[in-house]
Amino acid sequence: MGVKDSFLGKLLGSADKFTDEQVTQTINLLVASGVKHRASDIHIEPHERFVLVRYRIDGVLRGIHKLPIAAMPAVIRQIKELAHLQPTEYEVPQDGQYAALVEEEQFEVQVSILPIVGGEKIVLHLSRRLSTPPSLEQLGFWGHTRDVMHDALARSHGILLVATPRRNGKTTTMHSMAQLLNVPSVSIATVEQTLDYRLPGVSQTIARPHRGITFYEGLQAALNQDPNIVMVASLPDTKTANLAVQAGTSGHLVIAGVHADSASAALAHLRTMSDEPYLMSTAARAAVSQRLVRQLCVHCRERYIPSNAQVTDLEETFGIASAAARRKIHELEQSAAHSGIDTNKHLNSSPSHITHLWRASEDGCEACNHSGYQGVVAIVEVLEVSDALQAALVAHLPANKLHALALKEGFIPMGLDGLVKALRGVTTVAEVLRTNAVN
Repeated sequence: MGVKDSFLGKLLGSADKFTDEQVTQTINLLVASGVKHRASDIHIEPHERFVLVRYRIDGVLRGIHKLPIAAMPAVIRQIKELAHLQPTEYEVPQDGQYAALVEEEQFEVQVSILPIVGGEKIVLHLSRRLSTPPSLEQLGFWGHTRDVMHDALARSHGILLVATPRRNGKTTTMHSMAQLLNVPSVSIATVEQTLDYRLPGVSQTIARPHRGITFYEGLQAALNQDPNIVMVASLPDTKTANLAVQAGTSGHLVIAGVHADSASAALAHLRTMSDEPYLMSTAARAAVSQRLVRQLCVHCRERYIPSNAQVTDLEETFGIASAAARRKIHELEQSAAHSGIDTNKHLNSSPSHITHLWRASEDGCEACNHSGYQGVVAIVEVLEVSDALQAALVAHLPANKLHALALKEGFIPMGLDGLVKALRGVTTVAEVLRTNAVN
């Protein structure tokens, strides 16, 4: 979808001054258009001759609109007022939020304003105000991976890590875990950076370091009320990590978010931050890692037969060139189909080779705005901390050694999960490779 001079530009025209009503209508239309396009973020970026408006749709930024550059100061001023920010502060970043109503549905608009060369850039993050998080199955957990996750969440105490790079669904997965555990007999507290979901019956705290509430202070205050379960969105420093470890060994189940590339890297990272590696290894129950990939539009996706060269390249890339590995992929696809990973009736592998793949339609259709994709899904891995892995953590084995040990114990890495979902027609091999999830 290319950039176009839209009705927004026509609304503002080419004047040098704009009425409050024009600016308010423009901002409302930007948000409404973002909701219509299923955007998670709206980027409003000043350039020399125009303002570029880009939407992040299914994880990918797309230029949608252009606005007159002369309108930018009025747009910034209005958004600052909506989010209760300092209207005359131009040299430091500011963050806030406000509520928006789109077609009688409430949305939370989180505002981030960053000073840049040539002005200020605005990012609006959109989330449904009263939405509940999806289930783990809806996110993409299935089979053995889902069972390991449920076993870890069923523990009365310990730490479960959720590790992703930024913008890969970490917060949603953590909320889905908390929602799964949210029953009247259990007390749950969260410490979060932004309020993406509101969970009835859960005590949710927002960390605001600039107001004196860091993740450490929020976690400490939450633990003082003796909850059964604590969800902390980030462990930004050693002090917070040590507090989470102590909580995990003293009767609390802790769900903690970290930024790491894999489940094994998350465990190694927590060990590095911990003052007592043995205590950390005792507390750790499992580590989850994931990436978000675009989901194929079920109305126009295409099934095709790959060439022998394509299959050979795919087998080398995913490390499934051996007969045993190819048989395992077929068994995993069968299990995924049985678990409800896509409703198509085709199996696209046999015990000896891959027979078919899926791709996006080049022209798309009306249902997917002619993109070939509709929505996102997680490709995941869940690493259970076994006795052998616990000993390896104490012995300070690096992340790659932890990963290799886990593979011997039946661990399904993210790359294989992605390949199975590509075989099922949920996504494409190209999408899996785009996330650098294959290791």
